[in-house]
Amino acid sequence: MFLVSLNSRVSIASGMTWYQNARRALKIDWGVFLRMAIVIAAIGWPLMLMARLVVGTSLLTAGFNILSLTFFLLGFLMLGIVLFKGLVSDSPSSGPRRWITVVLYVVLLAIAIGVHAYYSPSRNYIAQQSNPNVLWMTLLTSRLIGVSLAIYVYFYLFERKHATAAQARVLALEQMGREAEIERLRAQINPHFLFNTLTSIAGTTTEPHVEEMAQRLADVLRYNLSHAGERARFEEEVTAIESYLQVERMRFGERLQYEVEVSRVAREAMVSQPVLLPLVENAIKHGFITSPRALRLKIEVSVVGAEFRAVVENTGRWIEPLLPAAPGTQIGLHNLKRRLALIYGGRAQLQWVALPDAVRFLITLPLDVVA
Repeated sequence: MFLVSLNSRVSIASGMTWYQNARRALKIDWGVFLRMAIVIAAIGWPLMLMARLVVGTSLLTAGFNILSLTFFLLGFLMLGIVLFKGLVSDSPSSGPRRWITVVLYVVLLAIAIGVHAYYSPSRNYIAQQSNPNVLWMTLLTSRLIGVSLAIYVYFYLFERKHATAAQARVLALEQMGREAEIERLRAQINPHFLFNTLTSIAGTTTEPHVEEMAQRLADVLRYNLSHAGERARFEEEVTAIESYLQVERMRFGERLQYEVEVSRVAREAMVSQPVLLPLVENAIKHGFITSPRALRLKIEVSVVGAEFRAVVENTGRWIEPLLPAAPGTQIGLHNLKRRLALIYGGRAQLQWVALPDAVRFLITLPLDVVA
């Protein structure tokens, strides 16, 4: 029964991953699309209007025909963008399917352009010329080339926009690193001195619980000193989280109950750290304020497809942050959201859900991004 439930959960998660990847791949950047449509209309409308007036079409009929042609071509342009984005995001092994899709799209576009042109006001003028077949082929070819160029321009502008955004994220990340370095220099307590002091206490005390607490605190501090924003195996953060939870368990006793479930694949995943430690600290800090009895904390981490997924849930209720925040507060979550946005862009997700008797944080990270 457990295996069936587990398999069903994996199937549902895999299906959701496929749906999210497909939705992301087929999404159109409407900012780029609208700018391109405005430029095409500004250039094409005057030329099409003059061509129709020359052959004796009335202004009203010409305007209606130009609008219908514009919406017609924009519809096929959107279809082409969606198809080619889907093909680019597909697996490399589907080469024949890509070519079949391209050929079918071109044939369908050519037939649609021919039908639209046949019922346009220009058909009588073309039929009266000495070489109507050449004119029909020229009209068909020019519109095919126009749609193809528009698709190319869209992807060029799309890639340029995202390259600029990626460069901006890199610069912002570098600035964030410089600011963090300045803050470290401004610190009043030398972290290495504190680390050495905790290690000395652990080595000289005769009280077992004091020795264990000092050693666990030293482990957490060592992790924070050596993993400030770097990319490492998640197993190292799991060890730091367990040390932190053991320290808090010594403080609160049975009032703190926690459960940590991390899959073997997730432990080996390379992610930018720390990821969950700020959420665990936040859960304990606010959970004890709002939990009526003992605080129950649950951490689940897994890898589904190419995504790293983590859930941190604690009993209690959601507390709306104060705006503006007091100095020195709300730093952990703010820094975590900012760092994930800079490193992963829009592909990282940090969400929270206020349940009736608990608060749940969800993190999703792509594993194919070098952090």
